[in-house]
Amino acid sequence: MKIIYRNNDRYAIKKLLLDIGEPELERECWRRKLHKPRRINLFFLETNEGITSLKYKYPQKGVETIIDVSQYDLPECGWIRYKIPY
Repeated sequence: MKIIYRNNDRYAIKKLLLDIGEPELERECWRRKLHKPRRINLFFLETNEGITSLKYKYPQKGVETIIDVSQYDLPECGWIRYKIPY
């Protein structure tokens, strides 16, 4: 079993998106060949083994990692633990 933590707090994600900035977000989406996300409630943070990623659940493609946010100011509360089978 692999343990990951997810955070869906819209306020924390909105603050993080403001810290990242629109040009950086667009550049990362372009680099990964993804459309620019449009809905705040489909974003979530996921952390495992020291790497924290901002992810987005695309309606057609499923979940995609957008950017590594380990160097940004992250929320302390709101993390939910999940067990993922290998």
